Amino acid sequence: MKLIKFNVIFITLALFTFSSPLWALSSDKSKPVEVEADSFNLDDAKKVTVYSGNVIITQGSMEIMADKVTIYGARGTTDKVIAVGKPVKFKQQPDGKQGIIRGEAKRFEYLVTKDTLVLLDKATLWQSGNTFSSDRIVYDSKRSIVKAGDKKSGSKRVKITLEPAR
Repeated sequence: MKLIKFNVIFITLALFTFSSPLWALSSDKSKPVEVEADSFNLDDAKKVTVYSGNVIITQGSMEIMADKVTIYGARGTTDKVIAVGKPVKFKQQPDGKQGIIRGEAKRFEYLVTKDTLVLLDKATLWQSGNTFSSDRIVYDSKRSIVKAGDKKSGSKRVKITLEPAR
């Protein structure tokens, strides 16, 4: 039982650190993390934890749905979190009057030491009628920088739709 509690804390630090104050309710981080999945596998020797089959992770207003979530790292540290799905989906309510942020891609990679979230393969972000799509979207939460369609990676063009101010 201690191992499962440790792993939930592990996931909290790994997955939800990317929730920048601009993108999340400030109260989300103080809420409990709930994880549901069809299966769970922890391999201490390889330092890998895998949740698979209809994975749903919630914390406050944030929800992630994936087919599989893999966490890499030793006890107390997380190096990388990878979520895959058809597609992986997330939604979160930011502070203020901003609308809910929704996103999806076939693969999410969270690089913990870089505080960087990478959405790969048919990636799309939506908020308040605005849409941002590309095969690759990179969000650096430390510097609040979003990049998409990096030509070095061979990504397709970026498509952005902005609703007029009302």
